[in-house]
Amino acid sequence: MQVQHEKSQDRLIEELQQQIDQLTAENLLLKEQITRKEQFTAMIAHELRSPLAPIINYAQMLNRGLFAPKNNVADPVKKSLSRNTSIIISQAQKLARLVNDLLDASRLASDQFTLICKPCDVVELGREVVEQLRPVAPYHSFVVDAPVQAINGCWDGGRLQQAIGNLLDNAIKYSDERSTITLRIQLLEPAFDQPEKVKVSVHNQGVSIRTEDMQHLFRPFGRLEATREIRQGSGLGLYITKSIIEAHDGKLWLEEATPGSQNGTTFTFELPIQQNLFAQ
Repeated sequence: MQVQHEKSQDRLIEELQQQIDQLTAENLLLKEQITRKEQFTAMIAHELRSPLAPIINYAQMLNRGLFAPKNNVADPVKKSLSRNTSIIISQAQKLARLVNDLLDASRLASDQFTLICKPCDVVELGREVVEQLRPVAPYHSFVVDAPVQAINGCWDGGRLQQAIGNLLDNAIKYSDERSTITLRIQLLEPAFDQPEKVKVSVHNQGVSIRTEDMQHLFRPFGRLEATREIRQGSGLGLYITKSIIEAHDGKLWLEEATPGSQNGTTFTFELPIQQNLFAQ
């Protein structure tokens, strides 16, 4: 009886070991598939990135030529051409941000996400992004509520523009035409034992996000069920933005609002104003 019991235990251990070996093999296969997917995504993003730079540069050169002193800028044909080139530039810059999001998603998955921090003015960065987006959202009104004076810190300026641009893109997608989008930037008074901070928020008018949808907002490739059929997007914007802000030791969140109300949606982030923030 004792011998039979020991054989049963040995068989159980052997079966468990087989299951462990099978799970280990499946896990390795899954990791290999994920790695290949990340490599493919990075390759496609790099290929898309190459033609964007000359498109933007040549469109900018054409636009500057239209406003040369010898040209008549009141000419309606030149005005129309100038507007069209501005749209080309803005759309190409929007595509460049999407490509950057794809690259960053790959870098985040492989722990290769980095910052290159230098002194910069977040007010100037925010105003630049808004001006880039005006031509591609002509039926929206943009308001920049920010101090006249600079708010300087040691940040990765390109990454912050990417984060602000993602929030503004999101606001454009999920708000009606003829509505107003507000970018607000303010310097916060330092609290006890807390560093000085800057607060940045993007508000769009319209229906507020439902409470049950909030848990999906910052997941990679996550999109709200209510908007899947009416809007297109990669589902990476908020995920990348959150990663950028947190890499700066900051915090991003969705402001609370009455679910289903017409108070709109506000995404806010805070960043410490650090003068010696090294690249991570």
